[in-house]
Amino acid sequence: MAARKPRLTPEKALAPETLEKNATSYLNRFDSSAANLRKVLQRGIRRHGREVDPDLVQRAESYVEELIARYLASGLLNDQRYASTIAWSLRERGSSKRAIAHKLSARGVDAAAIQDAISEADRDRGVDGDLDAARRFARKRRLGPHRAADERPARRDRDLGALARAGFSLEVARRVLEEDLD
Repeated sequence: MAARKPRLTPEKALAPETLEKNATSYLNRFDSSAANLRKVLQRGIRRHGREVDPDLVQRAESYVEELIARYLASGLLNDQRYASTIAWSLRERGSSKRAIAHKLSARGVDAAAIQDAISEADRDRGVDGDLDAARRFARKRRLGPHRAADERPARRDRDLGALARAGFSLEVARRVLEEDLD
Protein backbone atom coordinates (compact mmCIF):
# COMPACT_ATOMS: atom_id res chain seq x y z
CA MET A 1 0.00 0.00 0.00
CA ALA A 2 1.36 3.41 -0.98
CA ALA A 3 2.12 5.96 1.66
CA ARG A 4 -0.34 8.81 1.89
CA LYS A 5 0.86 12.30 1.15
CA PRO A 6 0.75 14.57 4.19
CA ARG A 7 -2.15 16.99 4.03
CA LEU A 8 -1.29 20.65 3.61
CA THR A 9 -2.20 23.06 6.36
CA PRO A 10 -4.73 25.67 5.23
CA GLU A 11 -2.09 28.39 5.55
CA LYS A 12 0.32 26.45 3.33
CA ALA A 13 -2.46 25.61 0.84
CA LEU A 14 -3.26 29.33 0.42
CA ALA A 15 0.38 30.42 0.09
CA PRO A 16 1.34 32.02 -3.26
CA GLU A 17 3.86 29.26 -4.03
CA THR A 18 1.20 26.56 -3.60
CA LEU A 19 -1.35 28.46 -5.67
CA GLU A 20 1.17 28.91 -8.46
CA LYS A 21 2.15 25.24 -8.28
CA ASN A 22 -1.52 24.24 -8.50
CA ALA A 23 -2.08 26.57 -11.48
CA THR A 24 0.92 25.32 -13.45
CA SER A 25 0.08 21.72 -12.62
CA TYR A 26 -3.47 22.23 -13.93
CA LEU A 27 -2.22 23.98 -17.08
CA ASN A 28 0.26 21.17 -17.71
CA ARG A 29 -2.63 18.72 -17.80
CA PHE A 30 -5.37 20.80 -19.44
CA ASP A 31 -5.71 23.77 -21.75
CA SER A 32 -7.92 26.32 -20.04
CA SER A 33 -9.55 29.69 -20.33
CA ALA A 34 -8.69 32.37 -17.80
CA ALA A 35 -12.15 32.14 -16.23
CA ASN A 36 -11.93 28.37 -15.91
CA LEU A 37 -8.48 28.52 -14.26
CA ARG A 38 -9.81 31.19 -11.88
CA LYS A 39 -12.74 28.89 -10.99
CA VAL A 40 -10.43 25.92 -10.35
CA LEU A 41 -8.10 27.92 -8.10
CA GLN A 42 -10.94 29.60 -6.22
CA ARG A 43 -12.49 26.20 -5.53
CA GLY A 44 -9.29 25.27 -3.68
CA ILE A 45 -9.28 28.57 -1.83
CA ARG A 46 -12.88 28.02 -0.68
CA ARG A 47 -12.07 24.46 0.41
CA HIS A 48 -9.10 25.51 2.55
CA GLY A 49 -10.30 29.00 3.43
CA ARG A 50 -13.01 27.91 5.83
CA GLU A 51 -10.43 27.17 8.50
CA VAL A 52 -8.31 30.33 8.31
CA ASP A 53 -8.40 34.08 8.71
CA PRO A 54 -10.55 35.84 6.06
CA ASP A 55 -7.64 38.22 5.43
CA LEU A 56 -5.51 35.29 4.26
CA VAL A 57 -8.30 34.20 1.92
CA GLN A 58 -8.51 37.74 0.52
CA ARG A 59 -4.75 37.78 -0.14
CA ALA A 60 -4.95 34.39 -1.85
CA GLU A 61 -7.80 35.56 -4.11
CA SER A 62 -5.89 38.70 -5.08
CA TYR A 63 -2.82 36.59 -5.82
CA VAL A 64 -4.92 34.38 -8.12
CA GLU A 65 -5.91 37.51 -10.07
CA GLU A 66 -2.26 38.59 -10.33
CA LEU A 67 -1.29 35.09 -11.43
CA ILE A 68 -3.94 35.00 -14.16
CA ALA A 69 -2.95 38.48 -15.38
CA ARG A 70 0.69 37.35 -15.55
CA TYR A 71 -0.23 34.17 -17.45
CA LEU A 72 -2.37 36.13 -19.90
CA ALA A 73 0.45 38.61 -20.51
CA SER A 74 2.99 35.83 -21.08
CA GLY A 75 0.70 33.91 -23.43
CA LEU A 76 0.49 30.85 -21.19
CA LEU A 77 -3.25 31.53 -20.99
CA ASN A 78 -4.94 32.62 -24.21
CA ASP A 79 -8.74 32.51 -24.39
CA GLN A 80 -8.78 32.92 -28.18
CA ARG A 81 -6.40 30.00 -28.71
CA TYR A 82 -8.37 27.91 -26.22
CA ALA A 83 -11.68 28.73 -27.95
CA SER A 84 -10.24 27.95 -31.38
CA THR A 85 -8.93 24.58 -30.24
CA ILE A 86 -12.20 23.57 -28.61
CA ALA A 87 -14.31 24.85 -31.54
CA TRP A 88 -12.20 22.96 -34.08
CA SER A 89 -12.33 19.76 -32.03
CA LEU A 90 -16.07 19.94 -31.49
CA ARG A 91 -16.70 20.67 -35.18
CA GLU A 92 -14.70 17.54 -36.03
CA ARG A 93 -16.96 15.54 -33.75
CA GLY A 94 -20.12 16.93 -35.38
CA SER A 95 -21.18 19.61 -32.88
CA SER A 96 -23.45 22.45 -33.93
CA LYS A 97 -22.59 26.13 -33.67
CA ARG A 98 -25.03 26.45 -30.76
CA ALA A 99 -23.50 23.52 -28.89
CA ILE A 100 -19.99 24.90 -29.32
CA ALA A 101 -21.06 28.38 -28.19
CA HIS A 102 -22.81 26.91 -25.16
CA LYS A 103 -19.80 24.82 -24.12
CA LEU A 104 -17.33 27.69 -24.51
CA SER A 105 -19.64 30.14 -22.76
CA ALA A 106 -19.92 27.75 -19.82
CA ARG A 107 -16.12 27.75 -19.60
CA GLY A 108 -15.97 31.53 -19.37
CA VAL A 109 -14.98 32.50 -22.91
CA ASP A 110 -16.46 35.80 -24.09
CA ALA A 111 -18.95 35.95 -26.97
CA ALA A 112 -16.60 37.70 -29.43
CA ALA A 113 -13.90 35.05 -28.98
CA ILE A 114 -16.50 32.32 -29.41
CA GLN A 115 -17.77 33.76 -32.70
CA ASP A 116 -14.21 34.20 -33.99
CA ALA A 117 -13.30 30.64 -33.05
CA ILE A 118 -16.35 29.13 -34.72
CA SER A 119 -15.88 31.11 -37.91
CA GLU A 120 -12.18 30.21 -37.96
CA ALA A 121 -13.01 26.50 -37.58
CA ASP A 122 -15.53 26.74 -40.42
CA ARG A 123 -13.20 28.77 -42.63
CA ASP A 124 -10.50 26.10 -42.30
CA ARG A 125 -12.88 23.54 -43.77
CA GLY A 126 -14.16 25.75 -46.59
CA VAL A 127 -17.70 24.37 -46.23
CA ASP A 128 -20.90 25.32 -44.45
CA GLY A 129 -19.90 24.45 -40.89
CA ASP A 130 -23.27 23.52 -39.44
CA LEU A 131 -24.23 21.45 -42.47
CA ASP A 132 -20.93 19.56 -42.42
CA ALA A 133 -21.20 19.04 -38.66
CA ALA A 134 -24.80 17.82 -39.01
CA ARG A 135 -23.66 15.31 -41.63
CA ARG A 136 -20.97 14.05 -39.26
CA PHE A 137 -23.48 13.87 -36.42
CA ALA A 138 -25.99 11.95 -38.57
CA ARG A 139 -23.30 9.51 -39.74
CA LYS A 140 -22.07 8.92 -36.19
CA ARG A 141 -25.60 8.37 -34.84
CA ARG A 142 -26.83 6.53 -37.97
CA LEU A 143 -29.63 8.99 -38.66
CA GLY A 144 -31.47 9.68 -41.91
CA PRO A 145 -29.52 8.46 -44.93
CA HIS A 146 -27.28 6.31 -42.70
CA ARG A 147 -30.23 4.23 -41.58
CA ALA A 148 -31.82 1.31 -43.47
CA ALA A 149 -34.05 2.64 -46.27
CA ASP A 150 -37.19 0.93 -44.99
CA GLU A 151 -36.79 2.52 -41.51
CA ARG A 152 -36.23 6.12 -42.67
CA PRO A 153 -39.86 7.30 -43.03
CA ALA A 154 -40.91 5.88 -39.66
CA ARG A 155 -37.88 7.37 -37.86
CA ARG A 156 -37.80 10.78 -39.59
CA ASP A 157 -39.38 12.70 -36.70
CA ARG A 158 -37.06 11.07 -34.20
CA ASP A 159 -34.06 11.91 -36.37
CA LEU A 160 -35.22 15.53 -36.67
CA GLY A 161 -35.56 15.66 -32.89
CA ALA A 162 -32.07 14.28 -32.36
CA LEU A 163 -30.59 16.89 -34.70
CA ALA A 164 -32.63 19.66 -33.05
CA ARG A 165 -31.48 18.63 -29.57
CA ALA A 166 -27.91 18.70 -30.85
CA GLY A 167 -28.47 22.37 -31.76
CA PHE A 168 -28.95 22.21 -35.52
CA SER A 169 -31.57 24.36 -37.23
CA LEU A 170 -34.66 22.81 -38.80
CA GLU A 171 -33.41 23.75 -42.28
CA VAL A 172 -30.04 22.05 -41.76
CA ALA A 173 -31.66 18.99 -40.18
CA ARG A 174 -34.07 18.58 -43.09
CA ARG A 175 -31.27 18.95 -45.66
CA VAL A 176 -29.19 16.28 -43.96
CA LEU A 177 -32.08 13.84 -43.58
CA GLU A 178 -33.17 14.28 -47.21
CA GLU A 179 -29.71 13.74 -48.68
CA ASP A 180 -28.94 10.66 -50.66
CA LEU A 181 -25.59 9.04 -49.92
CA ASP A 182 -25.01 8.21 -53.59
